Amino acid sequence: MRTTGTGTDVRRAAAGLALVALLLAGCGAAADSTAADAGGTAEELGSLADQGVGGDGDAAAASDAGAAAAPGGEAADAAGRQVITTGDVGLAAADPRAAADRVVAVVEQSGGRVDARQETAARAEDDVDATADLTVRVPATGLTGVLDALEDLGEVQSVDLRSEDVTAAAQDLDARIRAMRLSVARMEDLLSRATTTEDVIEAESTLTERQASLESLEAERARVAEQVALSTLHVTIWTSGTPVVTETEARTGFLGGLQNGWDALVEVLGVAALVLGALVPWLAVGAVVGVAVLLVRRALRRRRSPGAPGAGAGGPGRGGSAGPGEGPAGPDGPAEPAPDEGREPVGAGSPRP
Repeated sequence: MRTTGTGTDVRRAAAGLALVALLLAGCGAAADSTAADAGGTAEELGSLADQGVGGDGDAAAASDAGAAAAPGGEAADAAGRQVITTGDVGLAAADPRAAADRVVAVVEQSGGRVDARQETAARAEDDVDATADLTVRVPATGLTGVLDALEDLGEVQSVDLRSEDVTAAAQDLDARIRAMRLSVARMEDLLSRATTTEDVIEAESTLTERQASLESLEAERARVAEQVALSTLHVTIWTSGTPVVTETEARTGFLGGLQNGWDALVEVLGVAALVLGALVPWLAVGAVVGVAVLLVRRALRRRRSPGAPGAGAGGPGRGGSAGPGEGPAGPDGPAEPAPDEGREPVGAGSPRP
């Protein structure tokens, strides 16, 4: 019996060791599986990072892609700068309308376009000369050639060019566009794998918002690229040969002094008329208020006047004022005797009569 018990104990111990070994092996396998999963996840994240999702690599790649695809890339210099150029040109010509037609021809030959044109005819009765105003867009690479051609159309009296560097803004837009495109692609993939109605609705809503943002960014980028590619010029043309007469040259001597004095008088009268016109409404209101105050004062004076009509000296039917020793006349009879005012007062010990 003792031998049998020992063998049983040995077998139980062996079974326990085997069970422990199996448990350890299972734990090791689970750890290996977890490590493998973690490694796979890290590899996926690394792959996304290599693709440039939301990082610096994304900005650089998007910038390169945007610079290559941007219509205004030819306006950038060797360093990759993108510049928007605008300017104003003043031109004097004998016939502004004909000069404006030639400006349009020069712009169209350079590959540009005319965005706005306005002309004013000469009016001799109003002493107005003919003028023309144009807003044109010309290729940035051909801006110098267009300015040279304008010098052949008349006398260029003023040129004012301004430049704005938009390289950083363009690169930022390129990076945002690339990131938004990746986001839209991921949302489309999630939408294709959605299984419930709620998931489909949520994915479609998010996808719609991101597509709208992407379209807005692309439109802004196209606008910037168009401004870089085409410079904007405001051309103003006026009549040449018009003499400019200064006030000093026109008004000298006695006649000049007389004219200056007359102009000063007219100016003073004009100012006086202006002041009077401004005061008329106030004067009218003041007159109305003054009349109202005067009427109120007269009414108050009438109420405060003593006696009624017909009373006093010379009143009809009363025979004048009451004499001494008489009281005021009653309404229906003669005046009552007044109390004795001249008598001495009765002493304290004197009997009353």
